Amino acid sequence: MKKAIMIGTVLVLLLFLSPSCAAGVSGLSQEEYGKLVSDLAAVQTQIQSLQDDLTAAQSQIQSLQDDLTAVQGDLAKVQPQIQPLPEDKEVAEEKRAEALAYAEYMDILCINFWKEAKLTPRFEFEDDSEWITELRSRTSDMGDVELSNYAKELEERREFAMERIWYYCLDRIEKALK
Repeated sequence: MKKAIMIGTVLVLLLFLSPSCAAGVSGLSQEEYGKLVSDLAAVQTQIQSLQDDLTAAQSQIQSLQDDLTAVQGDLAKVQPQIQPLPEDKEVAEEKRAEALAYAEYMDILCINFWKEAKLTPRFEFEDDSEWITELRSRTSDMGDVELSNYAKELEERREFAMERIWYYCLDRIEKALK
């Protein structure tokens, strides 16, 4: 019997307390409850949309990382080919300078031809000794022993010395520009 009284008391208490709890929940009007449900649905939709956007962005990031890895691989393959270019440029500049030195030498060598043709030469000399001195000086600056020998022949006024120098200089220009 005590059990029955106890159960009855608990049930009565539950009956009295449940409306007060329900009143707390039902303290919201139907409109407010509907608005909260609607807002909750909107927020859940936004969350889903943001999650979809995040998934798409992560996919795009992965794709870009893959592209970057591929480009870095291509760059690594091409990099060794790019590195020698400055060295090649220096060699080309040296060859060009050598060819120009021989071309100027030929220009000085032909000073009398320019004058006979009534053309203005790039260089002017008072006499043959100054001309020979300039040729000798340039030969020395170039450090070309064979050209030096040809210049001595020219100085000694040997036959065909000028022609030998002419052909030698043309040959050196051709080799320098290859």
